[in-house]
Amino acid sequence: MMSGIFIVVFATILAAAYSSLTRSARRTAQTSIMRATHELARIGEAGIPTTTLRYRAVANDSAVRAAIRAASDSSKRALTRVQDSAVARALARLRLPADTTHSPIELWTVNGRRAAFVGTDRFNPSRATDDRRSVGVPSFDGLDSIAAVDTLQYGKLYDSNGGMRIWVVLPVLSGGRAIGYLARQGVVPANPSTEATLRELAGHTIYPFYRNADGSGWTTLSGKTASPPLVDRSDPPIISRPGIGEVVTAEERINGTPLAVAMEAPMSEVLAEPRRILRTLAFLSVVLLAIGILASWWIARKITRPLGNITAAATTIARGDYGTRVPRAGDAELVRLADSFNEMVQEIAESHDALATQTDVAKAASRAKSDFLATMSHELRTPLNAIGGYVDLMDMGLRGPVNDAQRRDLSRIRAAQQHVLGLISSMLDLSRIEAGRVSYDLQPVALDSFLAGLDVLVAPQAATKSFGLEYVPPDPRLGALADREKLRQILLNLLSNAIRHTPSGGRITLDASAIDADRVAIHVRDTGPGVPESKHEAIFEPFVQLDRTLSHPREGVGLGLSISRDLARGMGGELRVSNQPTGGACFTLTLQRAAVSDSIAHIAFTGEMPVGLPPQSISTLT
Repeated sequence: MMSGIFIVVFATILAAAYSSLTRSARRTAQTSIMRATHELARIGEAGIPTTTLRYRAVANDSAVRAAIRAASDSSKRALTRVQDSAVARALARLRLPADTTHSPIELWTVNGRRAAFVGTDRFNPSRATDDRRSVGVPSFDGLDSIAAVDTLQYGKLYDSNGGMRIWVVLPVLSGGRAIGYLARQGVVPANPSTEATLRELAGHTIYPFYRNADGSGWTTLSGKTASPPLVDRSDPPIISRPGIGEVVTAEERINGTPLAVAMEAPMSEVLAEPRRILRTLAFLSVVLLAIGILASWWIARKITRPLGNITAAATTIARGDYGTRVPRAGDAELVRLADSFNEMVQEIAESHDALATQTDVAKAASRAKSDFLATMSHELRTPLNAIGGYVDLMDMGLRGPVNDAQRRDLSRIRAAQQHVLGLISSMLDLSRIEAGRVSYDLQPVALDSFLAGLDVLVAPQAATKSFGLEYVPPDPRLGALADREKLRQILLNLLSNAIRHTPSGGRITLDASAIDADRVAIHVRDTGPGVPESKHEAIFEPFVQLDRTLSHPREGVGLGLSISRDLARGMGGELRVSNQPTGGACFTLTLQRAAVSDSIAHIAFTGEMPVGLPPQSISTLT
């Protein structure tokens, strides 16, 4: 019973696989020959401009023009054949490598009189005049489609002595009007390597043909006459070729000519690979079926029960019971598997205990560090605030007159005191973030009004370097989901960095835009020296400072960018840096996009600083 089910399943799979492979092979073959046909048509089109230039050079030859004028003069005897003359040499320049010295090249006046020719004489006086024709060239086979235009034209393919030939005609112009025609008979030009190239594009044997656009005049690339394919009127139609059988075919017109390219691939070759795969799969299916039946019987007797014990033990361990062990039963391999499983469980239990101990130690150390930083911050802030107070008292002259030199020293003391306070605030921010004690009040923030107010906070710093903040307003309805104070802290840090690293007279740009329906981006660009690509990640690590000018040290302890990225990630966003093509760095803050109402979009910026971040600390975050 089970074997019968397996056989039906395998047969169904093989039938479905062969059907799928056949459809895929047909599609692939159709696509490949369409690509090859397109390439051959484009090659034919690409040769037209070159051929035109070559014919135009001969048409502009003075000897050719003189021959036409002489033949047009009815008082003079028209030339019938030219040998070893300047016009013969000019006409011979139209020969191609595929032509022979017998290939005719004709020169005719506009009124149908022959001016000169080289090669085999194809002239038939009885056909030289035809009042119904609008072009003054004889009614040779293949010239019926030539019209009175001033561009290069190709005639239709026609059979000539068992080979397909084609006429190429170009008017000879003088003063903007045609005075005669150049005409060359030859085969359709084909590079000897063309068929090999097309076969490589298609991936299998193909048969390329040229034909007239009306379906007549089939020829191979070498110029041999060919028959059109046979079309069975069934639905869908079956296209076949005698001696080959059913074929996959594709056709494409050569623009600028009355010709088309046709390509055929034998269906037997297209389906050869699917049939080979089917035979291989059938053989493997029989082998696998026999092996599967034997294996299932053996597994059911020897392995199922011990493996069931191991599975039950693994389920128990997954629930956290590391005391479970697997009994040693079954063959030698199963006994070794049970021993290995029990050893693994023992190691997991020991590692779990060690990890729990180390985790407790790490948490205790982290709490101790945070407590130490909080205590030291409080202890350091008290004397630092006292220093600031005494400096203010002395600066106001309450302790006696202060001269200019003393006032400058007091200003340096005040700046140093504010710098240290900023460093302490940065250390506390980092400690809170690492301890997970930072809370976020995420609300929709209208970016236009929010970003417009930042200029008030950074204008004093920018003024010291003789440049200001260039703000590009976004869509007033563009909003981000963010904590307003955390967002302000990040952007003030980025703007402060840009001011410090941008030389005097530079430019800093602040703008925002929507990335997609779910995200927005805020950009801070500067014209400074930029950030080396190898340092794009390192600058966001704590206590890393990058001197982008490589000439003098910077203030800070390298925490600003680290804190800013942590705050960005805490709000569900990201902070990255890149270099601009014109120089300078671009810091990009991405946040979740939020819809803003009219009331939120028009909230005016108050200019207030976030709690715990004094104005002086802006320049000390990094």
